[in-house]
Amino acid sequence: MNWFSAIAGVIIFCAGTAEAATLTWNANTESDLAGYRVYQCAGQTCSKSTGSILTTLGKVTSFNIGTPVVTQSYFITAFDSKNNESGSSNVVVYTVSGGSTPPPTTPPPVQGVKLTVVGNPTTGPWGVSGTISDTRAMTVTVRLDGSVHHTENVAPWSFPGDDGVSVTTGTFGKGSHTVEFIFYLKGTTTEVGRASVTVQEGSTGSTPPPPPVNTVVLTVVGNPATGPWGVAAEINDQRAVMAKVWFDGAFHHDENLWPYSFPSDNGVTADKAKFGRGTHTVMFIFYLKGTTTEIGRASVTVNEG
Repeated sequence: MNWFSAIAGVIIFCAGTAEAATLTWNANTESDLAGYRVYQCAGQTCSKSTGSILTTLGKVTSFNIGTPVVTQSYFITAFDSKNNESGSSNVVVYTVSGGSTPPPTTPPPVQGVKLTVVGNPTTGPWGVSGTISDTRAMTVTVRLDGSVHHTENVAPWSFPGDDGVSVTTGTFGKGSHTVEFIFYLKGTTTEVGRASVTVQEGSTGSTPPPPPVNTVVLTVVGNPATGPWGVAAEINDQRAVMAKVWFDGAFHHDENLWPYSFPSDNGVTADKAKFGRGTHTVMFIFYLKGTTTEIGRASVTVNEG
């Protein structure tokens, strides 16, 4: 891989009275590129041994370092999908002008920022679309789980990216994720609005949700104490329904037709079997057929042997 030459052209750009600085670099074109790491050092020299990782980014080509109050130096590296890291780029230095002071810290202004989740994080890829009511030229810093993900300089304002028209989607690991958009007037550090949204990627677990009120009757078939056994279920709802059957906390099978049975049935009555000595719990959860609308549930615990 020709990692080094692909990122060696790092430059620093200062704009506006607040001297907001942005690092930019040439994009790496390797197919397995995963992203970039920005290193920061105090003073005018910098290396991996003297610096620290300021941020880890995705496939972007710029990063806003804000307005450091002391002289800092920076370089970047690229890394691939196997976490192989390139050599260092050239080092660039941010020098604070004499007598310059950082802008005062003020609470973010109230502005109309709206974030919309695209896709379904519970079942597949997702993303976030952002809009703002301010019509002036903007730059947006997009953060994922507290870290800078990338900078957006033109609409559509999107996470994790866009195709120029609409948001692209991806997966980022099961669990809770927070995406934040911070809007600035372009070329300045003047914040004009921000918003964040938290989503849950993937299922929250195998535990079924709390039951609605409905009448479900379970009947143990056979004698678990001495031989094979099963469970037959009935519900007092006359609509077309289906049941999910759980055994000892794990999903066992779907029942789409009467008789609703565990472990199975012969089309008329529940079958019987042995499942190992000890305590076992069988649960039936009923839904309107073809939907996820739960209409009732019940469980029964037996002692086998």
